[in-house]
Amino acid sequence: MGYRRYRRKRSDVGQLLGDTAHVANYLPWWWSPFLGCALFAAFYWAIPAWIHHQLATLQGNMFRPIVESLFARRINWFQWLGLVLLIVCLIFAVRNYLSMGRLDRRDEQDVSWLTRLIVRLID
Repeated sequence: MGYRRYRRKRSDVGQLLGDTAHVANYLPWWWSPFLGCALFAAFYWAIPAWIHHQLATLQGNMFRPIVESLFARRINWFQWLGLVLLIVCLIFAVRNYLSMGRLDRRDEQDVSWLTRLIVRLID
């Protein structure tokens, strides 16, 4: 039996944050803010509005209170994720403007961690 190296699996949110940091690192500095604004608009406004619309269509359904209690808490998570993704893209926009080199994977993870810390302080 050979040795297998297992990677620690991240959550979907952690994977999304890491992928966004990777993409923002390789985008030119003028595209990173656009990516951040698009992701912010999607996660802060569009997805919560869609969830509210879906809850409104359940009017009169006996399962509406259960579904509402489950998804009402998730709206705050989507808004938090939108703020995190915007801040990550803005950090990389400023960093790519000031420096021509790209960060390696470890430094991208450090920026993701720092951004999560900043947003928790804001929230």
